[in-house]
Amino acid sequence: MRKLLLLSLAMLLASCAQLSQNGAGGPARLSNAEAQMRYRQGLDDFRDGHFDAALDDLGAAMVSERLKPADAINARKHMAFTYCVTNREAQCREQFQAILEIDPDFDLASSESGHPAWGPVWRSLKSASDEKRVIALANSSAASPAQHKLVEGVRQYAAGHYKESLEALESALKLGLPIRADEILAHKYAAFAYCLTHRTPLCRNEFHAIFALDPVYELSPAEADHPAWAEIYRREQAAARAARK
Repeated sequence: MRKLLLLSLAMLLASCAQLSQNGAGGPARLSNAEAQMRYRQGLDDFRDGHFDAALDDLGAAMVSERLKPADAINARKHMAFTYCVTNREAQCREQFQAILEIDPDFDLASSESGHPAWGPVWRSLKSASDEKRVIALANSSAASPAQHKLVEGVRQYAAGHYKESLEALESALKLGLPIRADEILAHKYAAFAYCLTHRTPLCRNEFHAIFALDPVYELSPAEADHPAWAEIYRREQAAARAARK
């Protein structure tokens, strides 16, 4: 009986020690070397098409919080790729969104952003992130007159004042917007306003201008499916893609 009690006590102590090491039943804390090993293995798993193993290894490396910032972003990127190629778009979108929250300036390489599985998801999220950043910048005291007009145009559009919106957006473009994302935003809301006021040729021209600036541009899914401009947008998008081949 005494031996049984001693054995039970030893097993209990070992279990408590393991729980302490693992964070009360959580995954074991990896060392820096172990985290790097799982990270590298996860990248290899992805390249070899072992997607479940890739998610397991990259996830373990991420949870360890031992990765350098650049490696952590790369791990999330490959997790997003993996989720998208295995038809788990919601999880793919979550990983890309997390990357943009960490680094709003992050972008995929052109060869990556054009991938058919994850490219559309990435580009729609990147466009939305850029739009928020452009509007925040244009609201600042450092904004140019053109950027102030851009924000006025977006606000007038949101209020349903399409004539005033188009006047402000046209003024912003004439004054000269400093970066491509500004120009795309102006053309996007101009396209929306023209389509909603049944001026189809002008709406088409604005979408054409967008794809001239960025041939792989993507609206968000909610925007792309809007009945007022979905068909026009997709035709211009298809034409831009065909021109790149």
